[in-house]
Amino acid sequence: MWSEYVGTELTAPQFAVLLVLALEPGADQRTVGERASLDKATMAEMVARLVRRGLVLRRRDPADGRRKLLALSQSGAQAVREATGGVVRVQRTLFEPLSPDEQLEIVRVMSKIARLEPAAVAVMNDARPTLDAQRAIGYLIRVAQQVHTKLWSEKVGAELTAPQYAVLDALETEPGADQRTVGELASLDKATMAEMVSRLVRRGLVLRRRDPSDGRRNLLSLSPAGQELLHRSAAGVREVQELLLAPLDPDEHEPAMSLLAKTARL
Repeated sequence: MWSEYVGTELTAPQFAVLLVLALEPGADQRTVGERASLDKATMAEMVARLVRRGLVLRRRDPADGRRKLLALSQSGAQAVREATGGVVRVQRTLFEPLSPDEQLEIVRVMSKIARLEPAAVAVMNDARPTLDAQRAIGYLIRVAQQVHTKLWSEKVGAELTAPQYAVLDALETEPGADQRTVGELASLDKATMAEMVSRLVRRGLVLRRRDPSDGRRNLLSLSPAGQELLHRSAAGVREVQELLLAPLDPDEHEPAMSLLAKTARL
């Protein structure tokens, strides 16, 4: 939705940084990173990129040479104005499958999964609850994804990414399936799937061959090495899933998954 309504010139995390600076001009880099829920290394790299693009101005704090103060350039302010309509449309479209009560509930659930402080959740639901919920959902999805990435790194490691695991798991379920079908099972678009399969083939984890009855189709299957890595990673993946939902009460798990599936149009 972001790609469709906002475009590729500005990512969601970049927009978050620019929006913080529109609201808090002259804030230091650490504060902006905290407001945008970005770790120190990611924030430093992103600011450097935004400075090179002429969207952000950066200078040393004259009172403390260790701090970097940031502000929007004129081009940065214009980028925020041009993107805002699309961002609002993304947020509203994400919520279209949900009733107003479900919108408030998924914000509560996602806030728990994202490990947000209760005070931050209260601010989101003040004054105009449904509108504030719509504004919050994209942010909560991004922060929850960061939590998932951190847990994945700790429990599964760097040998296999979550989308790669989804592809290997789909191939164990449907050995010999064509590439398009596997991409649908793993919820990956055509271009991403093609690139990922090529990488997995080069690593010797997936076997690929042309369909003898249709030369346009690639048929995929797990190699022995791919099957071994899939099984070796399974316990860590289960632990990630359990830890991701750990902030929720056990009786909240099933309703939460139902709401997430509805939002994802599954």
